[in-house]
Amino acid sequence: MPRKLILVALLVCNGSSFSMLLGADLKAQSRVAILRELIAEFGTLRAPLPRGAKGLRLRMSGEIDQESLVHEITQEGTAAAPNVLVQITQIVFKDKEIVFEINGGGKKKTKWYQHIEIGMGTRTTPINNPNDSAATPIGSTITLLFPGKLPDMTVDEIKDYLAPVLDFEAVSPIQSLTGPIPPEFQKAVENKEAVVGMSQDMVIAALGPPGQKVRETKDGVEQEDWIYGTPPMKVTFVTFEGDEVVNVQEYTGGVRGEVQQYPKQPPR
Repeated sequence: MPRKLILVALLVCNGSSFSMLLGADLKAQSRVAILRELIAEFGTLRAPLPRGAKGLRLRMSGEIDQESLVHEITQEGTAAAPNVLVQITQIVFKDKEIVFEINGGGKKKTKWYQHIEIGMGTRTTPINNPNDSAATPIGSTITLLFPGKLPDMTVDEIKDYLAPVLDFEAVSPIQSLTGPIPPEFQKAVENKEAVVGMSQDMVIAALGPPGQKVRETKDGVEQEDWIYGTPPMKVTFVTFEGDEVVNVQEYTGGVRGEVQQYPKQPPR
């Protein structure tokens, strides 16, 4: 079985991957639209965000839980100040709330391989470095609170609910890039697509940070796969050699999709 299909199968086996689909009265097509349109979306903060797992709590009526916000900033520090550009990197639907992960979230995450230990007999040693500072989260969360079960709503309504905290009109994904973007890639970034020839910064501007990264050596060349999405939704593999995208593959329901190659002659 191809390596990418094996990875898709492993994602299917992870029960937590379905947590984002557990909205109550929110229709399935509405959830999919919200995930598709808002994950990797940029916005400018109108309120500070604290570090830590709790983040900022916002009622659908527009009131920020100021007491909780002050407490979290005092205890955990500030993850992002007002007027700073941030990105939604994950969305989780719960019974009476929607959690928006900002800049990777404020909760410490571990990879599957960080739980592996090696050794002989009864003596084993973890392979990961417990002092690895890269594992320290630098993002935050915005939790949108509803008085009852999640109602059916549109992307525009979600943006209106988040307006006291996030301004989606201030920037575009292209404006978020630190350097100039070639005109042949501008449309792809605006359409939230990864295409052959893009740099890593362009892919992040288009799709946001990947959920997983996997490295391998193919024919003596080191490649890195950035993996977006979780089954049963679309899973996208963006393959890099160095800083350049060399392949994009999509799988829907475990079926391999077409490889996107745009433009036909990417700049080198």
